[in-house]
Parts: sequence; structure tokens; C-alpha cells
Amino acid sequence: MTPKPGFDPDYFTFKGEMELLTSTPSRNIHDALASFGPADFLMKQSIVPVVAWREGENFIRCIGTASIVSCSGYVMTAAHILMDPFESGYGATRQGNRMVLADTLNFGVFVSYSPAYGTRGFRYFGFHKFWLWGHWKESPLIYEKDGFEYLTDVAICKIAEMPHGAAHQPLNLSLNQFVPGEAAYSLGYAEMADVPMEYGKDGMLIQEFEMDLFVSVGEVMRVFPENHLQKDVPAPGPSFDFKAKIPGKMSGAPIFGAHGAVIRGVVSRSFSGERHAFGAMLGPAMGLPLDEPQITGRTLRTLMETGNEGMARVQGAGL
Repeated sequence: MTPKPGFDPDYFTFKGEMELLTSTPSRNIHDALASFGPADFLMKQSIVPVVAWREGENFIRCIGTASIVSCSGYVMTAAHILMDPFESGYGATRQGNRMVLADTLNFGVFVSYSPAYGTRGFRYFGFHKFWLWGHWKESPLIYEKDGFEYLTDVAICKIAEMPHGAAHQPLNLSLNQFVPGEAAYSLGYAEMADVPMEYGKDGMLIQEFEMDLFVSVGEVMRVFPENHLQKDVPAPGPSFDFKAKIPGKMSGAPIFGAHGAVIRGVVSRSFSGERHAFGAMLGPAMGLPLDEPQITGRTLRTLMETGNEGMARVQGAGL
């Protein structure tokens, strides 16, 4: 990826050179169109902004960043991003041990169209399942809402499959943690503004908006694999910190290691104006349950091992 002119080499948005993801494109025309195009378009199919709006509102909130990790539509982001409708009070309530979204809340991601369709735009995919891990903490104060204590800041969601029999474009996951001194590459929608919209006779109209994907590069400083027990740093659960500029709206963004080949974590915490941030380790979260009422024993690791969801299993030295 080549930085656009005027950007620093360790924090930039990049030029859109034409790329081809595979030398053997799918026979499905929609998959084939998704496999070539400008580099930023290819990345925007896999790294996506998390958005939310309630019916009748005149803007779409841009909350953070997520990454698609299976062909069938499993998505990874930060747990605190998923809790935003509850914590910010615009569309979720606590019911027992669950967070329940309001019927009028649209909460999900934007996935870019291929420019080969001849139009600029995106598809909206709502979260219809999600998993985050931790426990509720009841507030002793009447005027204060209950809080949630996270076991990890990694969270998993499920969106619908692509239409027309096509597949989502997943990124590679790693079971291995970062090592100090390793380069960390984070890609997300830094400081993406909320999107204005209005309602006409034909429904909702969204005005033109910018959806720029930024790259931030920095060195891993320390790792905290026992942070869920020792709580050495403010990021919840097993974590690491790295020297990088991570502005707002990059929370939940994937953090790549192995020279950008695999995801080792997600952006958890950062400090305004500083080149210092924390990431949540992916490896320990791979074994956490993705249970449903009639399904038990399923984890990210088992999904990867069975191969039924189109989740890449990456092996090799340093991965």
C-alpha cells in the first residue's frame, strides 16, 4: 500500500492502485467482481465501519471499525463498540444477562460495492447475532446505569451472507500473540464523521460522505497475557500496547502482525494526541463460547478447524 502524498509513512490513507486478489476468479460473477479493483475497495470489503441509527433520525452514527472473518459473515470488533447503544443510551436495554437492541435500531456495518457495478455505494448488513464476554455490575446508585465488566474487548457478530450466492471476503486470523518489537498494522475508519440523511417519498436518502480507510503502523511494546487476572493496564482482558497513532472511530479495527499477513488483535484503547494504544489479544478469545440456545461447544477455533463457515486456517512460521 502506497501512502497518498502529504501523509506520514506510519499513519496514512493509501492510493487506489488496481489489484487482483486471485489468478483464478470465481465463476460467480459477483464474486469475480469482488476480486479485483482499487486496493482501497478490496480492503473495504473486509474492513468495515460499524454504524447505528434509529428509525426517524436524520443521521447515521459512525461508531468504530470491524473486520469480516468468514465467508458466511462472522464479524469481529471491540466489545465496547457493541455496547455503545446501551452505554450511550440510544437503542439498547439490559434484560437479565443480555443486552437487547431496540426494534427501531439499525446496528451493523457498511460493505462497499464493487466499482465494476458502475455505481458508488455500499450494502448495509445488520448484526442479527453477537457475542461478548464478561459480567454485569449493578450500580448501587439509583441514577446510575448498570455497567459491564469485560473479560476481553474482542467481540464477535454475525451478519447475513452476501446476496446472489456470493461470499464475504474474510481476513486471516492468528492464534499467536504479538511479541515485543514486532510491527503492528492497524486499519480503520479514523475520525469518520456521522452521515447525514433525510427521508423522501421513496424512503431514506443518504447524502454523499467520506469513508476513508487509514493505516497506522507502530511497534509492539509489551504484552499482558494475564491482564484479565492482574489488570496491569486499562484495556480489558489479555492485551498488548503499541506505538501508533489511533484516532477515534478506529476502536474495533483489526491489528495485523507477521508483516500484515494475519490479525493478532483488535484496537481497544488509545490516547488522544499520543502515539500509544492498547490492543485486545485475539488468541485467548478464539476459545470463548459462541453458544446459542440450541448450539453449544462452538468457538472461533472450532469454526476455523471445521471449515464450514469459510474461515481461513493459516499455518506457517511466524504466523
